[in-house]
Amino acid sequence: MIRNIFITTCVLLLFTIQAQAKIDIVHPSASQATVNAPSTYITGNTNKNATLTINSEKVKLWEGGIFVHNVPLEYGINKIKVKSVHSGIRENKVIIIKRNKPVPKAIAKAPAYKQNTTGVLYAKTINDDSTVREKPSISSQRVIDLPVNTVLYIDGQQGNYYKIQENGSSEFWIHKTNITTPVALAKRITPQIKNIKTYSDKNYDYYKFYLTYPVLYTVKQQDNSVNITMYGVKDNKGGNNYTYTLNFDKPILGYDCYYQDNNLIFRKAKLPDLYNAQPLKGIKIFVDAGHGGTEKGTIGPDRVCEKNINLDIAKNLIKMLQEAGADVSYSRITDKNAGLYERVKKAKDNNALISISIHNNSLPYGGNPYLTHGTEVHYYNENAKALAVTIKTNLAKDLNIKDNGIHKSSFAMTRQTNPVSVLVEAAYMQYPEEYIKLKNPQFRKEIAKSIKKSLEEYILTLSK
Repeated sequence: MIRNIFITTCVLLLFTIQAQAKIDIVHPSASQATVNAPSTYITGNTNKNATLTINSEKVKLWEGGIFVHNVPLEYGINKIKVKSVHSGIRENKVIIIKRNKPVPKAIAKAPAYKQNTTGVLYAKTINDDSTVREKPSISSQRVIDLPVNTVLYIDGQQGNYYKIQENGSSEFWIHKTNITTPVALAKRITPQIKNIKTYSDKNYDYYKFYLTYPVLYTVKQQDNSVNITMYGVKDNKGGNNYTYTLNFDKPILGYDCYYQDNNLIFRKAKLPDLYNAQPLKGIKIFVDAGHGGTEKGTIGPDRVCEKNINLDIAKNLIKMLQEAGADVSYSRITDKNAGLYERVKKAKDNNALISISIHNNSLPYGGNPYLTHGTEVHYYNENAKALAVTIKTNLAKDLNIKDNGIHKSSFAMTRQTNPVSVLVEAAYMQYPEEYIKLKNPQFRKEIAKSIKKSLEEYILTLSK
């Protein structure tokens, strides 16, 4: 009798567990949030056979009971009621979303510009990677990162930024924490180019400019040409800024510009020997699996982390590239933390010709996952644009998903000019159709296969 009661109890308990309509809300990650947008999205999962409603509106359940739903927001407090019912068992959850009314912002008056009137003001950079910007703001476009001990002449000050004195049409600004306190000089000492030398090694061609002292410089690429401008250095026509133009008959791959003592060196990667039957043979490629360790990336509706999907795609790609004869290095092949600039350094240290950073996309609170989805590729420098187009085009076609185009984006993994660097957002974690595909190991292999094909196509275009 006791045994029968025990069995009956276990069966009832098992039935209750199977029938429960538990709701797991993944986004928003907290039960209360502030969203200053006309809508927000709710993601999560429940029993796959349940009936789910959000604010009394029936919500579609996808494979495994995941759901993604967009909710309009009113100004003030929004109570979003989520209810799941299965076999008479129900669970209710309430999410509180606050949407603030827009308040006209008082336009802050910019600090007055104080022109230098005391003659020549001289300063030096005190940090490596001292950022020069187009305007006196941290949100302004980055122009160049200068090394320590670069000599600058100061025209004036606005707030925490100094304007660099160069007689050109462009403005250059640097934050006061990156330079020594400007001191007055009797006169400006004009730097000179004493010599220009060219030489090569196995991997690079070099152009070395022998200068009196290190100065502000910029490097601008257009198609197969590069203009290197050294500011304050007189040219042979009497101008105040010296521009040296390099023209090449092949596409420009990775390049660097840096100081060695007082001398500015432009280093351009050589095109390696190419084999049409094996276009990736011997090509040095760096593969970065985005996020990792405590950096989970985006979390899917049933709590699969982006970091794990990125890693699997990257491992598939590494294997395919190695089988194709490429010389592959990588940021991680396990679930571990890797700093952004540690990743950049690894790519450089391994003399990679190409760097691919693998990610999958996310949405801000106000995004609509049913409107924003697809594949996209990010680049920053002109020498990476062709590769970005090739990868994006192939991914959209091969995976049969929306083409979101290429985007010029200033990310740590795209800013480097050497190697040729792109960041791939293969698909969106919040769009159910793409998320379900991303959880499929075969689909992740298809992503890697498409990227590998794109690299082959890109390399072959360089030999034409």
